[in-house]
Amino acid sequence: MTEQRPNGTGGDPTPDGYQPPSYIPPQGSDIPAPPLYTPPLYGQEFGQGRGGSGYDGGPYGRPYAQPGSPYGNQGSPYGQQYAGPYGQPHYGMPAEPKTLSIASLCCGIAVFVGFGFVILPQIAAVILGHMALRREPSGRGLALAGLVMGYVGLALTVLAIISLALLFSVAATNSYSTI
Repeated sequence: MTEQRPNGTGGDPTPDGYQPPSYIPPQGSDIPAPPLYTPPLYGQEFGQGRGGSGYDGGPYGRPYAQPGSPYGNQGSPYGQQYAGPYGQPHYGMPAEPKTLSIASLCCGIAVFVGFGFVILPQIAAVILGHMALRREPSGRGLALAGLVMGYVGLALTVLAIISLALLFSVAATNSYSTI
């Protein structure tokens, strides 16, 4: 069995090989607490105080700032600079409008939702789809979907009209006589 010796703080036995920690942090610290964070007011940059010019970083410039361009401000070769989320800039071109393509798709969907008995959504879907294919190359998929639904709706409408006309003509020529 292992030999146990009494501890000086209450006589509890401590196992062999146990050593107390070599560093015990002090209970009170001489280091002052950091100041509370107060977010900057709207329109102020990070690092500017509420009442003055803020911290300019001394001889090293502002902290967390992007370095200046050695070629001056020449603009972006990628188009206009747009503000992204949280005021961060991002580069790119604005999205092209797809209004004709979306209108064609909506009219094509309206054909099958229940407005297809009137022939207007089919015609509108076909016309808007062809206009969108010429004017909006970015909305090609939407325009094609609207065109397909418009043409299918037109074909189903024509078949329905022909079948109803045949049904009425057959019903009119047959005479049912009752004796």
